[in-house]
Amino acid sequence: MYDSFDHNAAMNKNQITDRLKALRERAGYTIREFARELGYGDKFSSYRMYETTYKKDVLPLPMVKTMVPLLNGRGEPPITANEVWNLAGVSAGESGLVARLTPRPPPAPPQPAADTAPQAGAGRIAIPEYDVITSAGPGCVPVLCAPQDGLRPVEHWTLPRGYVAAFSETPDTLAIVRVAGDSMEPDYQSGDRVLVDTAHRIPSPPGVYVLWDGFGLVLKRLELIPGMEEPRRVRIMSINPGYSTYELTLDEISINGRVVGKWTWK
Repeated sequence: MYDSFDHNAAMNKNQITDRLKALRERAGYTIREFARELGYGDKFSSYRMYETTYKKDVLPLPMVKTMVPLLNGRGEPPITANEVWNLAGVSAGESGLVARLTPRPPPAPPQPAADTAPQAGAGRIAIPEYDVITSAGPGCVPVLCAPQDGLRPVEHWTLPRGYVAAFSETPDTLAIVRVAGDSMEPDYQSGDRVLVDTAHRIPSPPGVYVLWDGFGLVLKRLELIPGMEEPRRVRIMSINPGYSTYELTLDEISINGRVVGKWTWK
């Protein structure tokens, strides 16, 4: 996210996961307790990635801001606010404001905010496209795909509302994302845009969903495993027979929506 100053050079930037884990344990939280306090509910595996496989130099600033009151003053010796802010590459100054320890990157190209969608016009609907890649492979960790990171549309597609409504009961909750990888071939090719109903978060009936499986944002076929044992388990399948099926519990995944359509070029 930011380049480090020289005084941080001695710190292995890949150790951000270890630093986060150390503070969480020093504060006396289990990983489940801390994930719940951060707003993940029982889906602690979505948080666990930040302590295991997270590759960036610093944690997302909004996430760390939430951590400060949870960690500050806890543990022995008591955790300081600066120790927590440093996870995001910032430091709490004497004035109480947050001063950046690292230079700002060049400004990014302007992106339309979620609440400034273009006026689609009468009888049309604007569907946001998000700058994430759903891996139709073994999984990846693209920018802005974890639940705490948030998403901003990079484009809006306008379509006739009546046409979309014929295929979706909730056209205003649709989103578009791009597919990568080959595990869902031949039905979903790398580069395809898929239309996702973000209001559909339960894998019933079985179908193709976009989900966070604890390691990355993936496109897979989901099927609830029969039985009433809690927590319920989900079978996660690829279409390409070269990829293995695996199972997780419902509280170990975060379903972003059901795929209801796609665009392909011939």
